[in-house]
Amino acid sequence: MRALMNLAIEPAMKLFEVSALVVSQASPQAVQRVLKVLADTPQGAIDIVRERYPKSRRHQVLSCQPWAAAAS
Repeated sequence: MRALMNLAIEPAMKLFEVSALVVSQASPQAVQRVLKVLADTPQGAIDIVRERYPKSRRHQVLSCQPWAAAAS
């Protein structure tokens, strides 16, 4: 499983699924993506997505689960 993580923003305590509208440089169209993010809070998960995809819009946290349960 691949998940976004940035320990400089927040520790990786929970696994969030974040939906974001991502605008590509190659195309004028936007793509709706659902990303797995390791963070401690929902706002931290959104901040990590914004850092990875600076042109992303309409962030929404879809789910959250403890990281230990997701790893097994």
